[in-house]
Parts: sequence; C-alpha cells; structure tokens
Amino acid sequence: MFATLHIPDLPVIAALRANPAARNHPCAVLAIRRAGEPQEKLPILAINPLAKMAGLQTGWPLNRSLIRCPDLQVIPRDPLSESNLRDELIQLGDSIGPDLELTSHDAVTIDLTTRATRATRATPLGDLTDLLDSLEIDGAEIWHALAATPDLSHLAARHDATRGRAIHPSDLAPLPLEILTSLGGGKNPIAVLELWGISHLRDFMAFPRQALAERLGAEAGLWHDILHGKSCRLLQLHRPPESLAQSHDCDDAIHSLDPLIFAIKRMLHTLAGRLASRHLAASLLQLRLDLESGHSLERSVRLPEPQSQVEGMLSPLQMWLESLKLDSPVARLHLDAGTTFAASAQREWFGRQMPQPERFAETLAKLDALLGTGRVGIPAHGKSFEVDAFTLLPAMGPARSTPVETTRAESSIPLHRFRPPRQISVANEKRHGKPWPMALLNGPYPGEIIDRRGPFPASGDWWHPEESWQRLEWDIQLASRHLLRLVFQTPDQWQLDGIYQ
Repeated sequence: MFATLHIPDLPVIAALRANPAARNHPCAVLAIRRAGEPQEKLPILAINPLAKMAGLQTGWPLNRSLIRCPDLQVIPRDPLSESNLRDELIQLGDSIGPDLELTSHDAVTIDLTTRATRATRATPLGDLTDLLDSLEIDGAEIWHALAATPDLSHLAARHDATRGRAIHPSDLAPLPLEILTSLGGGKNPIAVLELWGISHLRDFMAFPRQALAERLGAEAGLWHDILHGKSCRLLQLHRPPESLAQSHDCDDAIHSLDPLIFAIKRMLHTLAGRLASRHLAASLLQLRLDLESGHSLERSVRLPEPQSQVEGMLSPLQMWLESLKLDSPVARLHLDAGTTFAASAQREWFGRQMPQPERFAETLAKLDALLGTGRVGIPAHGKSFEVDAFTLLPAMGPARSTPVETTRAESSIPLHRFRPPRQISVANEKRHGKPWPMALLNGPYPGEIIDRRGPFPASGDWWHPEESWQRLEWDIQLASRHLLRLVFQTPDQWQLDGIYQ
C-alpha cells in the first residue's frame, strides 16, 4: 500500500506566505517567461481558491484570465518559500513512514509496507485515512490518496474526485486524460489521443495495450499498465538530512499538557521514520522547551534500551512533562537524539515474557519528577570520610569500564541508619580529654551502657574552618541488650546514628 500527499497549486500558496496581504484576493503565479515572450501571453501556473471560484483555470493565458477576473493579482514566485513548504511536506511524509519519494515538486509518495511490518498487525485502511486526514500545514490544503501502487496513488491524490480515500484502478476511469501528464514524459501521445476523441481515462483504459504501444510508443503502453495496476515500480527514496535535530515553532503558544504532548508525538513520529531509514535506534533523547518569557527548560533522557518506536520514546518524556509547572506558555520545541544500533534478541516461544527494561525508564522518570532533577541515581563513594559523602551516578549511563564502588559492611550485623539522626542527652565523664558515655538519658532507647567499643575519631576539611568537622563514634550495648551506634560531635552534641539489627 502506498500513500501520496499533494499540495495543490504549491507555487501560489508559497508566494502568499511571503505576501499575506494578497490572501483575500484572487491570485495567480505565472509560468517562467521565455526569451521574447510577452507577459500577457504567459500561461497561469497556479491559482489560489478565490481565483478558482472566479472560474479561472491553470494553463490559461494571462490576458484571458484578466478578462474573466479583472481583480486578479499576479504575484511573483518565491523559490525559498516553495522550498520551505516542500520541506514541510516531506517532514509530514517522514512522520508516516521512512521510505518516501519526492514524486514531483508538490507531492510525496510513502511506502506503507514498512509501517505495517513494524506493527503487530496490518493497519486498517480506516485508521490510515484518519491519520492522513489529520495532517496539517499552515496555510496549505493537503490532498492525499491510498492505492496499491505508487503511481496510482499519485494520480488519485491530484484530482478532487479521487482524493481522500483508498482507490482501485477502476476508480480512475472518470478522470480527465490530461492528468497523465503528471506521470512525466512527452505530451505527444496525449495530443494524438485527443485527436482521436479520447477525453477520459476510461476510454484510454479500454484500448488493447499492444495496439497502443505499437501506435503511440512504449510510453503509452506503460501508462496502460499503470492504470490497470500492473506496474508497481520501486520508489526513488528521498534521503533524510544527516542531523536528527528538529525544531517546531508554535503558531499559537501552548498553554496545557495535551497539545504539548501532541506536538512532541508528531516530532517523535518524524524521528522514528529517520531512525528506521538508517536502521538505527535512539539511545538518548534531548528535549528543550523555549518559553515566551525567554527562559528555556532542557531535559536529557537516556533510554535503558535502544528505541525506534514512538511509544517507547514518548513515555519517559511524558513523565517529565507531567511534573512541570511552567511560568509562561511554550513558544518553541527542539528535539534531538543520540543513536546506536538497535538491539535484537531471540524471544522464547513458550517461556514467560521477559522483563521490560523500558518500564525501568518510566519508574526513574516518575522518581525524578517526584524528588527533583539529580536526586535519583546510584550512590558511589566520594573523596571524603564524612557521613553521607557520596555522589550520584546516572542510573542509566553508558557502559563503564570499571564497576561502581559500593559500601561494604564491616560487621556481620547490619546497621539500620536513622535519617535524620536522633538527638539525645547522654550522661558522660571525661577520660583522657574526651567525653566517655555512661548512660542514655532520653530518646527511643534510654538506659545504662554496659559495654562499648571506641571511640573511633574522624575529622576532615580542617583547611576550611567553616566546613571542618569532627566526630567520635562508639558502638554501645545497653542493659536492654540493644546495640546502637552513638556519636559525639563538637562542641557538645550527642546523637544516635542507628541500631544494629
């Protein structure tokens, strides 16, 4: 199945973008003038809807058009605007499937076979038609059609009678004969056919194929095969840009979550198409939101498993978006991706389903949104012996050459840490210039200390008077048989750090 997207009268639509004041008037763009040819004899290349309502048609000379519509405005072509509009059309096609062809200056054709193969089942025609109906470009109308071959879909998308639906070869029969010029080639066969009195495709399709090829040449025979659905050529694939970065300027600033997710999902469809055309997958997503206030919010999400599907890439971003509280609407979106080779694995036919690593990314995104950026990761030893002196490594970072150093228990009995430590009062006496605990006077475990190990002194950052620290630690046993860790911090502060369990 193939789909074609077509922008009718693209030159005049692009020219009106650069000249918006003329949109409320009948407008036309003329064909390129040849040397010595007067302007009034130039044929009309493209017209806007108001000129069509006035009865004008493309191909008419300018003098005839002005007689029919005296208010007609002739606007110059804008090659840069045409190129930009064509790029937008290519991006729309890229969001549907990775394999597309720039069939003409105003139409792209997409091979939907790849899209159906990636899905668990073939996509219904109704869903495809709804998807194509939802495509939009500012200031331009998009015609589309579905067919079994690329040329059939291209012909159907260019005529009002067949656009917007899935067609069969017989559906093209009522179309005028001159639509065959959109397939390229010379006009001589069409001129001869018109002399024969042939005006519609049904009459052309009724001819024997061999007789047409003998009298009008191989081109007429190829047209006959195309119209009967017997010719399905390979697409001349359009190469996407090397960069995966995309930007989206919001015509109307985005104030709520749903339209923001919709815009990002559209960009992810384009990204998925580009990844599929390169046989790659995304390992890192970078999203930046530019606000109307001038501020920007940026987020980098490293995926636990390379992803090339929209759903797998959208979920971690959506978790972050749901936690945002923006001070102004979003005016612009920017999306980029880091790539790697897609992971492949042999799935068991009869075994239980393996864990889904992409769900880990969702969990991390929820924790990050709840606790704040930079508060979720893998703890690793810092460069200080101070309590809780550790750094957080990314939970989903690239492969490391050395394993993360983790804290190892020095005792066979685990210590349950109190967070925060419990402040208590301790009866003590001085021994060798240091406080010596005798009993706990309050707190959750008051009582006499019957045994102790320590003190174990620790200090650090003495070269920074404001940040220096000192502490004495004891492992104590109470008469109640509880084993605790007791800490004294200068100048006169006692606390329980935890209990051995």
